[in-house]
Amino acid sequence: MFRLKHISGLLFFVFLFSCVEDYEVETPSFEVATDKLEYNAGDSVIFHLEGEPDIITFYSGETGQEYRYRYRTERESGKTEVEFVSRVLYGTQTNNMLVMASSDFSGDYNASHVTAANWQDISSRFTLPSANAPGYAYSLDTPSGKVDISDLLVSGKPLYFAFKYAGRKAPDEDPTAKTQRTWRITTFNMTATFDDNEVSTLANLSTAGWLAVDVIPSVGAWTIASPVQYNPNGCLTDAESWVISKPLYPNKATPDNGKAIKNYSQRRDSFGYRYNKPGEYTVTFEASNATYKGQKTVVREIVLKIN
Repeated sequence: MFRLKHISGLLFFVFLFSCVEDYEVETPSFEVATDKLEYNAGDSVIFHLEGEPDIITFYSGETGQEYRYRYRTERESGKTEVEFVSRVLYGTQTNNMLVMASSDFSGDYNASHVTAANWQDISSRFTLPSANAPGYAYSLDTPSGKVDISDLLVSGKPLYFAFKYAGRKAPDEDPTAKTQRTWRITTFNMTATFDDNEVSTLANLSTAGWLAVDVIPSVGAWTIASPVQYNPNGCLTDAESWVISKPLYPNKATPDNGKAIKNYSQRRDSFGYRYNKPGEYTVTFEASNATYKGQKTVVREIVLKIN
C-alpha cells in the first residue's frame, strides 16, 4: 500500500510538472503577405496571415496608427507660433504692456510665485500698438504678426504665456501727465505645426485659461472675457498686474494605437483594410503569445504605396 501511494504521488508531480511546462511561452510563428505592394485609394487590401499567435495587433501606418510611435509622449520636432491682435486706449504712457513666457513657473498663481519664476521678455518679437489713430484716443487693432517661439520650449515642461501690465506713477508735479492706458487683447492663437504638416491649435483667447495676478495691486484690473482687457481705472500709482495662461504643452503627443484583430478565442487567416488617402504606409502587425509566465512577440512589416 505504501509503495502504491508513493508511486501515485510521484505520478501526480510528473503530471503537474508537465502542465506547468505547457504554460511556457513560445515565440509566435507568424507571417503576413499581400497580393501586391501597390494599390489605389479606396481599394480593399487583403492581408494574408499565417500562424496562430494568441494576439494580433494591426497598425495601419496612418497618422495616429504608426507602430514606431506607440510609446511616444512628446514630438521631437515642430514649430510653435503665436499671434494676437491688441489695441491701446486713452492715456499717454508708453511701453507698459510686456509679452512674457516661462517654462519654470510653478503654476501657483500668486504674486510670490510669479516673481520667483524665470520669465523671458519676448515683447520685441511682436508688433504692439503705441500711437493713437489720428483724431482718436485709441489705436487701431494691431496684429502682432505670427511669431515662432519654438526656442522657448523645454522638453518635458509646460510653457506659460503671459501679458504683463506695468503702469507707472504719475509725476508729482503734474498728476494728469503720462497717464496709464487701457489695453485690449481681442484675439489670441497659439498653434503647433509638425513635420508632417499637421497643425494643432494649442490655445485661443477663450481656451488659454487666463488667470490674473496682481504683483503691485492698484485700482486697475484685468477683465477675463472677450476681449481680455486691462483697465487702469484712472490709476495714478505704480501698478503691476499679469494675466497668465494655463500650462501649455506644444510638443505633447498621444501614443499611437493599434487595432486588435485577433485574441485567444479567434482564428484568423486574413484581414482586410481600405486606405482612402494616397501615400506610402508602413503597415505593422504585432503578433504575441502570452501566459502567466510572460509574453513573446514578433513584428512583421509591409510597406504599401497607395496611389
